[in-house]
Amino acid sequence: MFSNFTPLRLTQNSEPSSTTVNPNPRRLIGPACFAVAALTAAPAFAQQAVVLEGIIIEGGSALLEPLDAGTLGNSVSVVTAEELEQRQVRTVADALRTVPGVAVNRSGSFGGFTQIRIRGSEENHTLVLIDGVEANDATNGAFDFGSLLAEDIERIEVIRGPQSGIWGSSALAGVVNIVTRSGRDQPLTATASVEGGAFDTRQLSASVRGGNEFAHASVSIVDAETHGFNVSPFGDEADGAERRNISARGGINLTPWLAFEGVVNKLDNVAQIDGFGAAPGARPGDFAVAFDLPGSSTTTDALYAKGTARLAFFDDAWVTKIYGDFSRNDVDTVDPFFVSFNGAEREKFGVVSSYTFEQPVFGGLKHTFVALYEDETESFATNAAAGGFERETDSVAGEYRGEFADQFFVRGAVRGDKSEAFGDFTTYSVSGAWQVPGTGTRLHSSYGTGVVFPTLFDQFGVIPSFFVGNPNLLPEESKGYDVGVEQALWQRRAVVDVTYFNQNLENEVFSSFFGPPVNLAEESKRQGIEVTASVRPIDGLIVSGSYTYLDASGGNGLAEVRRPEHSGSLNVSYAFAEGRGAVNLGVIYNGSMDDIAFDAFTFAQNRVNLREYTVVNLSAHYDLSENVRLFGRVENLLDEDYQEVFGFESAPVAAFGGVRIKLGGTRDVAGIE
Repeated sequence: MFSNFTPLRLTQNSEPSSTTVNPNPRRLIGPACFAVAALTAAPAFAQQAVVLEGIIIEGGSALLEPLDAGTLGNSVSVVTAEELEQRQVRTVADALRTVPGVAVNRSGSFGGFTQIRIRGSEENHTLVLIDGVEANDATNGAFDFGSLLAEDIERIEVIRGPQSGIWGSSALAGVVNIVTRSGRDQPLTATASVEGGAFDTRQLSASVRGGNEFAHASVSIVDAETHGFNVSPFGDEADGAERRNISARGGINLTPWLAFEGVVNKLDNVAQIDGFGAAPGARPGDFAVAFDLPGSSTTTDALYAKGTARLAFFDDAWVTKIYGDFSRNDVDTVDPFFVSFNGAEREKFGVVSSYTFEQPVFGGLKHTFVALYEDETESFATNAAAGGFERETDSVAGEYRGEFADQFFVRGAVRGDKSEAFGDFTTYSVSGAWQVPGTGTRLHSSYGTGVVFPTLFDQFGVIPSFFVGNPNLLPEESKGYDVGVEQALWQRRAVVDVTYFNQNLENEVFSSFFGPPVNLAEESKRQGIEVTASVRPIDGLIVSGSYTYLDASGGNGLAEVRRPEHSGSLNVSYAFAEGRGAVNLGVIYNGSMDDIAFDAFTFAQNRVNLREYTVVNLSAHYDLSENVRLFGRVENLLDEDYQEVFGFESAPVAAFGGVRIKLGGTRDVAGIE
């Protein structure tokens, strides 16, 4: 038996079966919402930063300095703190469900193992940054979003397409850059909130932040606890979770040209889990599913820290940052069958420098050059093997950004990674955007290459003769491009963006239960269309949505698992009472998708189909005063019965409510400060 087992890689060579699970009595609702989303679809209100003037991102450059997202040729989405408040989104994973091109899968209850996949990629092909620190677990290469709460998030940036030319390994499919709230240029503000609801859930949060031109600081804590629900199709044992996120960041300007900044994020999660295998009464030939396993849990302890010295000269024309990063991910699983511990650490030291100059010719030219050097050390320890494992990578990168006549924007980057384990690899990316004057039209396109080094788990393995490593694995490589057009109408009261993308994957690493992982000879392919749009028909009302069509297949021609062909979202927000109150209706549609089921006794693989589902969420808030807000929401309003991962049930309809108190700062208006 295996406790809460989820295969690291789910690319399979088995033939599809006709097995269908997870009946959906509301099959007409999904396509209906879907069609509406395709017509009204989604960037607005900040979900799609590229259509909103003044919205910035940091993850688009190795310097991690603000950029106008509209000047990037890459496909970019941004979910802001105001939007998270408006929709009462409590986890980063749930926020990502509304982003086009992103598939989210959670196995288990709240706090359970949660993966994302961008544009049909694997779960370890997306680089996740938290305040500039790489958060991917060096053990398996992925980031578990089950621990990350959204209460203290300033914005979530999603950059789709290969970004290894800037960020190196793990950025093969894109980058998710998560920025926590800071006190920079803010009056001293203290907030506290409490909420409770279904499944004996409670969440407490508190924060203090503020700053001026000389210094800034921010400290926050979010503590969430729930008894959860039964994720197994059998039994009645609830699977709860206790999650705590602590964030602290600050900075000081010692001189006009020298500043120091530091940030620490700590994520703790204790999630009760079920077993995975033969449920009570199962017979040979039955599929393995989650089954009640009292006393079993997975404890995750993660720490991400960064210290930076920033030097700026010539009115910030020349900026240099010297930095050090540290991350640690410890995962401890306990159940009646075995106890496991995996711990991974990553250290980075580097320097990045940029120089910008302008030329007053041809309507104005602006050039920015960026250079980077970085040294990275990864280590891995487990109670299943003696000693530890370690490897090192040295990297150099260069980047150019050009702005011409305030309408043409280009970017190019090239990076060289020298891995002591896998040799030298060079990746690059180019992108461009043209804001056509006087038309409301923006054309954008990008092309890039990506690389992902085999994980420490794949390279070294864990247990002799079981989950064996393969030191001869080749890195996974990819090439991809996208091209799109964005059109604004009626003084930007309506915005539509349509993007086509195409990407391949070579040397895909395939892991099995018995025997070492191998590189697949066949090439995997992904292509699709992302449609986003928003419309503001009247003041206070915003209708937005997204639609994604995805054609992702492995080298065997079969659809990649846990990646729906059709997906979309629809969101309707209305503010009233001069902004003191707001109502938000959100719809998430996930089309049918394949998954892998295992024989409960032999663990032979079978391909099954998870049917489509539609989840409707309703939220509202009202400000009793400048300092007090009441809020409430209903999740899964239609009580949809569905599975995101085969054998694991999802939460039924649930209601929550609470109060938020704020002292200092400025008054919220419909969730927008």
